[in-house]
Amino acid sequence: MIIRGCDFPEDRFYHPDINVWLKEELPGVVLLGATSFGVALAVEFVAFLPKPAGTQVDAGRAVGLLELSKTMVSVRSPVKATILGHNAAAVADPSLISTDPYLGGWLLRLGVAEWKSADLVSGAAIVTAFEHAMNLENFTGKGMR
Repeated sequence: MIIRGCDFPEDRFYHPDINVWLKEELPGVVLLGATSFGVALAVEFVAFLPKPAGTQVDAGRAVGLLELSKTMVSVRSPVKATILGHNAAAVADPSLISTDPYLGGWLLRLGVAEWKSADLVSGAAIVTAFEHAMNLENFTGKGMR
């Protein structure tokens, strides 16, 4: 689905407050990445610095850093998880995060017990949640901020 020029594939769960998505890869394993809205806000990624595999994090805690052209931002996990690995391609070429956030630009592989929380949205709820988030950022559309 497209919201103000930003793509939100419907096979994922999203956290609109921290602009990340989760997609189940295997039972107990999810991929985490940046939303296209988060990418549009960030504009340009210079580096991705993930925490090491084996790191355990609580929901809302940092799992890595994204260096933008003028600042650093934390990548946070919306769920309690153990970092299983990271996307080496995104570390080597952070532009993948911008050009392909849902496939080649995913960030981390996480081990999770329970992950479908009330803070994650999917289906029709994606539109309402991200319209609200976009309004808070005065975001009129991709490429028109």
